[in-house]
Amino acid sequence: MDSFTTLVNLIVENEDQVDYDHKGIKDLNVISGQLYKSILEHVKKLEDTSINKKDFIKKAVKDAFELEQQDLIIVKREQIVIKIIKNIKRDTNENRFNGFSEKEIENLYNEYFDKKTIEIFIKEASQNVFKYLFIRKQVNNDYYEKNVYPIVQSIIAKKLVDFEDESSDFRKGFAGYIFRINFIKVFSHVSDQILEAISFRDEYLMNWIKYYNGQVIIKHNKRYEAPAIINPEGQKYNPSALFGTVAMWFKTIEKIKTLKQRLHDVSKQLDKLKINDLSPIEYKNELLEERREIEKDISNANEDVKELLDEKLVCKDIEKKYDINDEIQKLRTLIKDDKKELEKINAQITSIDTINTKRLEEDKTRIEKDIDREEKALKQNRKIYNSIQSALVKALTSKRKPI
Repeated sequence: MDSFTTLVNLIVENEDQVDYDHKGIKDLNVISGQLYKSILEHVKKLEDTSINKKDFIKKAVKDAFELEQQDLIIVKREQIVIKIIKNIKRDTNENRFNGFSEKEIENLYNEYFDKKTIEIFIKEASQNVFKYLFIRKQVNNDYYEKNVYPIVQSIIAKKLVDFEDESSDFRKGFAGYIFRINFIKVFSHVSDQILEAISFRDEYLMNWIKYYNGQVIIKHNKRYEAPAIINPEGQKYNPSALFGTVAMWFKTIEKIKTLKQRLHDVSKQLDKLKINDLSPIEYKNELLEERREIEKDISNANEDVKELLDEKLVCKDIEKKYDINDEIQKLRTLIKDDKKELEKINAQITSIDTINTKRLEEDKTRIEKDIDREEKALKQNRKIYNSIQSALVKALTSKRKPI
């Protein structure tokens, strides 16, 4: 029996471990616990390293449960989620989400994403939107207003790679729900990218954004008022005057990134100089302390020898003199050993490169101060940048109005 058939049989034979209608949600089934672990153990033993293990699992699950193409299988870190999409009934009263029930889609959304994955997903989708509209196509404002929403939904749908059928109505409906729930986040990311491009004097976008000044547009003998960049407090921004503020914002961000990279490099250099997990300066200080202790021991031993010699001079007892001689000899041996140890420590102290360490530590302190200064500047300018960004988001999600 081949590995694939064995895995299918493993799932079928342990069907009682599947959590059907997970959390009371119809047609949402979850494989976790021991069965999930057994599936992972099985695919780990696959000899063919070219096999995509996640796809292998998904195909086995599909065969085991006799799923159809549009049914969804998600292999997560601790579980496998199965959504039987073919059983989802359309809501004839629901115009949004391609006619599928919002509650059904909401339940799937909560299982499909956690906080971190949705943040990454939306950021990547927004970057794709920006690249498509403003780098690849370099659209005009008229095209943008007419097409931006379906384009965003289409790009989100393409990123839903766990759905095999890209053209399926449910996939489109799910993409529409994701877009609606994360509407502001999508355009916040897009506005960040537009403002960053403007800060680098992107000529196309600097001209493109000038449209958002509330100007009167005449088209087909009709008058329209273009959207304006106005923040929630009602403050209107002149698109042409935004460059200085956003340039300073992104310049500061870039400076902080550069400084943090330098700090990382200096820290790595200092790590390489470490001896027994101590910086050379710390290690040298420990050796100096050890040297002081040995020098103190030698001095004390010499004092003891002097006292014993004085005692020997006045001693009349021959046996006692022999004992004193033995004590003097022991002390002189200890003094000799301590002096050898002292020579080793002095040699170590001489060989330690504290000059380079001191220079690097001074560099590190200076860079840390520079980072702190730039981060304070960024904090001070955050309010004005956020105001501009939120105003641009509002403009990007508005259309010209007939007047």
